[in-house]
Amino acid sequence: MGGVGKTALAQRLYNDARVKSYFETRAWVCVSDVFDVFDITKTILRPITGLSCEGEDLNGLQVKLKDSLSGKKFLVVLDDVWNENYGKWTDFLKPFEAGAKGSKIIVTTRNLPVVSIRGASPYHLEQLSLDNCTSLLAFHALGATNFEIHPDLERIGKELAKKCKGLPLAAKMLGGVLCNERNPDKWKAILNNRIWDLPKGKKDEVLPVLKLSYVHLPSYLKRCFAYCAVFPKDYEIEREELVLIWIAEGFLDGQKANEDILRLGQDHFDELVSRSFLQQSRVNAAKFSMHDLLNDLAKSIAGRTCYRSGDSQLAGNEDDASLEKARYASFMTTWHVTSKCLGAYHGMKVLRSLILVRVGYSGGSFSISSKVLHDVLTNLKYLRVFSLCHCYITEVPHCVGDLKHLRYLNFSYTDIKWLPESISTLCKLQALILRGCRKLSMLPSGITKLVGLQFLDIRDTESLKEMPLGIGNLKNLTILSKFVVGIEKGSQLKELKKLPHLQGELLISELQKVEEVRDAVDANLSGKQGLSNLALHWGEDFGNLRDDKREAQVLHFLQPHTNLENLTISYYGGAKLPSWLDSPSYSKIVSLYLRDCPNVTSLPLLGQLPSLKELSLKGLHAVRMIGSEFYGGKRPFSTLTTLKFEEMLAWKDWGRYAGDPKEEFPFSCLQHLVVRSCPSLVGTLPCQLDLLIKLEIHSCPHLNNLTGMVRLPSLRELYLEDCNKEILTCLVSLTSLTVLRVENLADLVCFNHEFMSGWVKLKELQITSCDKLTHLWQDENETRNLICLQKLAIQSCAQFTSFVAGEKEIELPSNLESMELRNCMSLEKLPSKMQALKNLVIEKCPKLKGFIIAPDDPTSINPMPQLVALKTLQISDCEGVKSLEEIPIESLKYLTINNCMKLRSLPQCLRTFSHLTFLKIRDCPALEIEDFPPLPITLSCFWLRNCPKVPL
Repeated sequence: MGGVGKTALAQRLYNDARVKSYFETRAWVCVSDVFDVFDITKTILRPITGLSCEGEDLNGLQVKLKDSLSGKKFLVVLDDVWNENYGKWTDFLKPFEAGAKGSKIIVTTRNLPVVSIRGASPYHLEQLSLDNCTSLLAFHALGATNFEIHPDLERIGKELAKKCKGLPLAAKMLGGVLCNERNPDKWKAILNNRIWDLPKGKKDEVLPVLKLSYVHLPSYLKRCFAYCAVFPKDYEIEREELVLIWIAEGFLDGQKANEDILRLGQDHFDELVSRSFLQQSRVNAAKFSMHDLLNDLAKSIAGRTCYRSGDSQLAGNEDDASLEKARYASFMTTWHVTSKCLGAYHGMKVLRSLILVRVGYSGGSFSISSKVLHDVLTNLKYLRVFSLCHCYITEVPHCVGDLKHLRYLNFSYTDIKWLPESISTLCKLQALILRGCRKLSMLPSGITKLVGLQFLDIRDTESLKEMPLGIGNLKNLTILSKFVVGIEKGSQLKELKKLPHLQGELLISELQKVEEVRDAVDANLSGKQGLSNLALHWGEDFGNLRDDKREAQVLHFLQPHTNLENLTISYYGGAKLPSWLDSPSYSKIVSLYLRDCPNVTSLPLLGQLPSLKELSLKGLHAVRMIGSEFYGGKRPFSTLTTLKFEEMLAWKDWGRYAGDPKEEFPFSCLQHLVVRSCPSLVGTLPCQLDLLIKLEIHSCPHLNNLTGMVRLPSLRELYLEDCNKEILTCLVSLTSLTVLRVENLADLVCFNHEFMSGWVKLKELQITSCDKLTHLWQDENETRNLICLQKLAIQSCAQFTSFVAGEKEIELPSNLESMELRNCMSLEKLPSKMQALKNLVIEKCPKLKGFIIAPDDPTSINPMPQLVALKTLQISDCEGVKSLEEIPIESLKYLTINNCMKLRSLPQCLRTFSHLTFLKIRDCPALEIEDFPPLPITLSCFWLRNCPKVPL
């Protein structure tokens, strides 16, 4: 049943802190009607690997996904699934078999056969009880979970709750209708509305309560909501994009004269969200979508004025008269748009909106030929809105200039290099969106004739190096996301003086080209009250042509309005930062980034900015000391949650705060601290960081314990790289630590007992390139605290010989499930007891002779490592391994052997490996087998390559 809360419950689980910490990797896919194995796989792979994987076929994607999930605990949510095709499910699930035990795939569906087709155990989500439904209704209507403060509404509220039939969506929507309404008569009117009694058709998916919610929408919101029918189900859109389309369609015309129309549209959008007509994306917080049932409602309201189709449902059943009524249309495509695809759209002679949408879960782009695009545009003379994003086009047809009614034009994330001059004839154009057009090198000179243009979005257009002359003629611009300073008249900084209405985000680049300081005064940034995000960028080349004194004056006069929330200053050549930067009047600044300003010698008083949450200082090479001038008065940096110092080459001293430590201390809310590439920094960190969760220290060889202990009771993640081992002695109270990664820690031989004593919650330990590391622990008793350790990786530690000092045997922690040993040139043997281990990777360990202690070894007491739980075993580049005959691992599912030059034999008991599904043997020239041992019947993939002595 729709609206019962399946997605909401899955989202609650997916975002729960305990769930996040339990699974090593997670992915969410909104599937809907089309179950495309390729697209779903690609979508899952992107958040796991961080790669787009463009150009890969399905097999390549599945191999990458399998490798990425191998031995890991993963959580994948497939939301709103309808597919009953067994073959598609089988193809899709292949890579997930490599995951660790405890991995989960959650499927939400209204279609019960989806559950039975894979033999999963369904969890039937029941409707809410009347009491819970009443409580939810009260919460959304009155802000409380009961009617204690409003007893006169309780009886009516319970009657209304019955109408919701236990559906949370219905209760939320009805609560939105009654939000802040205290008059019992209004509640009674809703209860007695005739909509509850209207007959419902068999195929009518729209609930009466949703229709009622629409009826009670303010009139100014109805058209805004109904327009959303043009978007396919589960389509996600940013707030600003939809608001600009509403403006172009005239939905906000005539409302509240003289009011900021963009702010008005944003208010409308926010109101639809507050009433639950729109909902925030589960994956991208900047995007929003509609519940499927609300999409059905919007479609039923829009009727024949709205038309949408796609690759899989080409128009053919619609009569010409029906198409002629269409005002708003979209076409959903997965790859290539042909003339046949858009044939029906040619007949929509009064169409106002045409939006080509790339559907599919993995994003990416689609293609359309210049001719097909030209043909469709020449037939749609009354278009107000045209959007063609994420498309492989390199040029825009000149005929776009014939669309005289066009108000909104969007070519974001395309490959266009320029726009035709015919754009300058679009006298009604209000919004031109070119975001992410990375090849765009110039704007048409005639664009300055478009005096009605209000929104010019050119974010992420790094090839755009100049503005058209006379950009200041566009006096109605509200959004200008980027301004490139030029030398010629008409492209100079003072052009901004003519643009008084700018708001939102503004990047000013090439500021080194400002020749007259007066231009910075004339730009009048302090008068632009609507600017919330400001980035000031000079050129990256600090050659002889730079004038640091002039740059300091320019920055001084580029003082923004105090409404500013986010500020970035990059490649500034002056020696001082402006005095206005530490003014307490900037009470709204939440983030400040100072990057690559190599001549700045001191920092302003930043500690008293009352709303500052994120501070990033990078490439300030001339700063030697950070002291009292940084902190200011009482309780400095009281709201700061993220602090980063990077590439501060001369920074030597981080002075302590001079206030009374018993009453106040700095960074009281700090959660994430990064100190990277500060080679001169000595001393230690602030001594009291009670809420710090994540600490990263890289390339700070002199940062040690000269000034005392640093208590970190909340720290969960610690990353140390290219530092001195002495830093470990000053970090104490690590009782919350779950992840520890150490790389190139000079002189680290083993971990001391004091540092390890708090590792009771440690789940992951990774050690890389510690050249002097010989063992992890002094004795076997030190592993007793590691009751939560699940993953251990030791890489490129040339002198690492054993896990514990001496010849003692050791039992690995009882919960350790995954271990990787790579490039450990001195490692000769493994621990004898590894009962819980599920995944083992051994690579480039030439002295490791095998998985048994040599028979002539007189110390051999327990000759066989206990690997009873092992699922995945990978052995690569281990020259000393000669035999694997004695591996008694019946639980093994994946076995990979690569480049073991001396390996002569395999386990004779392969046939008894009753769970083995994957076997790969490659580049083992000494492997000699006359009769290959029988393979288990469970094997689905067998790969044998470059083993010349093994008969095929």
